[in-house]
This record gives sequence, structure tokens and C-alpha cells, in this order.
Amino acid sequence: MPKCTINGKEVEVKEGSTIIEAMYQEKESIAHYCYHPGLSVAGVCRLCMVEIEGNPRVQIACNTMVTEGMKVNNTSAKVKDSVKWGLDFHLINHPLDCPICDQAGECGLQDQYMEFGKYDPEMAERKQKKHKVVDLGPTVVLDSERCILCSRCVRFTDEVSKTHELGLFNRGDRTEIGTVEGKQLDNKYSLNTVDICPVGALTSKDFRFRQRVWYLKDAETICPGCSTGCSTKVYFNKEGMFRVKPVFNESVNGHWMCDEGRGTYKFINREHRLLKAKKGKG
Repeated sequence: MPKCTINGKEVEVKEGSTIIEAMYQEKESIAHYCYHPGLSVAGVCRLCMVEIEGNPRVQIACNTMVTEGMKVNNTSAKVKDSVKWGLDFHLINHPLDCPICDQAGECGLQDQYMEFGKYDPEMAERKQKKHKVVDLGPTVVLDSERCILCSRCVRFTDEVSKTHELGLFNRGDRTEIGTVEGKQLDNKYSLNTVDICPVGALTSKDFRFRQRVWYLKDAETICPGCSTGCSTKVYFNKEGMFRVKPVFNESVNGHWMCDEGRGTYKFINREHRLLKAKKGKG
């Protein structure tokens, strides 16, 4: 297994590991949007920049393999400046929807900006307007203006659900996520696209506008929907339970869970429970 140095610390990784996987292994913080451990590498967000000793240019960590003796860092001034500008470009057309956005409080864009950004924006151009509140199907709503084109959802429908409903259309800053030939996003795993969306572009119709995430507590449990027993996390407060999301379990459900399992929380809530008995006739 190759050994490399990451931010001054020598580590040993599996053969064929990428730099971002090595950083995940060592719990090193790194900016990224498009990378997801359950999907193929796209390399489109250009945020996971690292500096490799002996290489004059910064490189993306998601698509660069670790080699023996490699020395990598993502803490240098060159890397920080590169990530800052990457974030700035991602935000050029992003609307200031945070006060009304369902993703506020658990948004990858907010988190990355606070950790790797914190700059004064220098872009004065008018923002590109796109479609809002697009009904993609029975479970998911799209806000195209918020989308940062990471392509996670497209790769999910191509590689995991293999239903191929989603695609990227148009070019440049007019590019939008959409359904192919008017086909609805309607498969048994569609809500996983909401989980992996790093911003509030894809939202669940079931959870949309029901609670702010900072008003919710969470606890890990197991889905009772079928014999698979997916590892999950439930979100709740004194008003009831509001959603179920998967927790990574390599030997059971991986990163995903089905849409049917996400609805198993409903029978617990007051409106679905029997509060009094009634004696039948006869």
C-alpha cells in the first residue's frame, strides 16, 4: 500500500486511492461539491484543489491517484486562493434564497463558504435567471437557480437507480438540470437525489417547508419497512417525526434507501394514530 504525506502527516492508503479518498480517511477537511463516495468521479466543481510537491499547478483531489512518496497539501496560500475563486464563480448566479430555502442550516454551499470562502464578492454582473419550483415528479421539486451543476443527481439516476430520468441541458451559465424528454423523476429511489444535492436545488415534497432543520433533533435507528433493515437517521421534535434519511452502512444499504422506507415515520405521528377506542355494533 502506498504511503504519502497529507498536510505534513504521513499516511498509508489502499492501492488505487485518490487524494480526496486519502483525505477522507484521515478526516482532513477539503472543499468539494461534485465528489460523492457512492458515485463516479465527475471533476466538474473544481473546488477540491490540492498542491502536489513538484507539480507547478494545483490539481483536483477527486481524480488524482495517490502515488508512493507523494506530498500533498490543501492549506497553502495558492490552494486557498484557488478555492476562494472557485466558490466565487459558483456563487455568481446563485440567488440569496437562504431565508426561505429548505436547505438552510445543512447547506453545503453555506458550510463551504464559511470554511473556505469568507471573501468580499467582486462580481457585479446581473445574475442569470432560471426556472423555479419545477415539478420533477411525485416526490421532488427543483429550483434551477440554486443548482450549482455538480451533476450528482444525474449520475445517481444513471449509475444507481439506472432509470436515466435526469440530464444537463443547454450550455455555459444557461445550463440546467431537467428531466429527459418530459419523463418524470419517478423511481423507488428518487429521494436519494435530494439527500446528495449539496444545495437546496432539489427538495422533497414530503418535507418541504415543514420544519427548519435547527428545530429538529436526530437519532440513528433501523428502518422497519422491510427485512433489509437499512441504517437510518430520524429527525424529530416535540411536534412529531418529520423525515427519515439513510446512514451509510457498507454491508446493508450503502449510502442509499428506498422512498417507501422514508415514509415509515408517518404512522408514529398524532394524525395517524388511534387516540380512542370505539366499540363496534354487533
